[in-house]
Amino acid sequence: VDRGATALADGADALTWAEVHDAVARLSGAIVAAGVAPGDRVAVHMRKSVWSFVTVHAVVRAGGVMVPLDPMAPPGAVRRVLAEASPTMLVSDAPARVLAEVVADASVETLVRRGAPIDPVDGVRVIGWDDALGHEPAPPAEVGGAAAAYIIFTSGSTGRPKGIVHTHASALAYARRAAATYGIGPSDVLANIASLHFDQSTFELYAGPLAGAAVLVIPDAVLRFPASAIELIERFGVTVVYTVPYVLRQFVDRGALDQRDLSSVRWIKFGGEVYPPGELAALRAAVPSARLSNVYGPAEVNQCTHHHLADGRQDAPVPIGRPWWGTDVRVCDRDGSVVAVGDPGELWVATPTMMVGYWRRPALTAASVVERDGRRWYRTGDLVRWSHGDLEFLGRNDHQVKVRGQRVEIEAVEAALADVSGVVEAGVVAIDPGDAGTLDLVAAVIVDGDLDPVSVRAELGRRLGPAAVPTRIVAVDR
Repeated sequence: VDRGATALADGADALTWAEVHDAVARLSGAIVAAGVAPGDRVAVHMRKSVWSFVTVHAVVRAGGVMVPLDPMAPPGAVRRVLAEASPTMLVSDAPARVLAEVVADASVETLVRRGAPIDPVDGVRVIGWDDALGHEPAPPAEVGGAAAAYIIFTSGSTGRPKGIVHTHASALAYARRAAATYGIGPSDVLANIASLHFDQSTFELYAGPLAGAAVLVIPDAVLRFPASAIELIERFGVTVVYTVPYVLRQFVDRGALDQRDLSSVRWIKFGGEVYPPGELAALRAAVPSARLSNVYGPAEVNQCTHHHLADGRQDAPVPIGRPWWGTDVRVCDRDGSVVAVGDPGELWVATPTMMVGYWRRPALTAASVVERDGRRWYRTGDLVRWSHGDLEFLGRNDHQVKVRGQRVEIEAVEAALADVSGVVEAGVVAIDPGDAGTLDLVAAVIVDGDLDPVSVRAELGRRLGPAAVPTRIVAVDR
């Protein structure tokens, strides 16, 4: 890799490989000097930028366990993750008001602050961003492959966040497979669309640098305007795009693609939710240079199967495909016996890219990870069947749904509703409002007194991430 070539860009800042290496080493030095030891958790609460990527790699270099937080989530939801992870350090660029609420009652000992100064917080040492980047570089910490590298938290069915622990070995196994499968190399530019707390971001975070590919980080503020995001993709010559169908459909509908030259894009990967077959033709027509692939894999195993779409019209549902190299799958009944080809069953996965388990949830880990035939298998909870050599996704065997690609547990939303003062009972359903493959959450509530649905939704917005807040709340009598 040319050390003078651009490694990271976000439309506002750009860093060469040499600058990224230096910044990562210096920030890592500041993290180690602050007392973070291998295995300690370091929470990253940052909007997407070149500096959020630098921070992730600095934490991993220092031997810390990186815990990405949703920068768009309300402070209460962030505090629940912090309570579960118990990080010793927080790196944040959040507004001072938000940060003050986030740090309140947290176990954080050190705050690395990028942005305007904040008022002192009792018991918390604050390190300014410039001071952190001016620190003496630190060598990479010596940690084994079995050591935890990062924890991604998702909603749990009881409302308690569920932490998915990946090791250095599982992260590296995924990065190597992804780089090889999609032919990633130094001539590529990967578009980072997913936030750090969403597992899709691990493609750009780890496979990109491993293969020497540059990464264009598309900030969330830009992503809100599809035409602006497409302009960045064109300007930086992006070659590979990986995101959820919802975003791609926004690009097609509102991205002014007919006014842009996207001939540099050679591969578009999508996953996280179903892509309506009828709309794939529009995507193919808008970006004819790109090969299209449906990617499947819960955060617990990263990617594990894929289906490369053939040319021509796609009328049937898109299968999730076949396992990639080094990965085995089974379709099982409730007792764990393999079902006949064509029969529906739960998908089990055995792969080197699998998590080590759930953070401090041994019972949950034991229920999801089982030993069979000398291998560890993850029970996905997804219902599938074999059809013409490919796996077809049929649904879930529980109440987990995907909203704009984000995992949401129906029970967690109902638990949050029940905790709102004035709500007597609540039920939540996921519906497709227009047969478009995108689910909306709708809640029915019985309220005590004059509490109105608008107030209920506003209260939920302070408790849950954006994807988990129902689009509509309907007051009912029973």
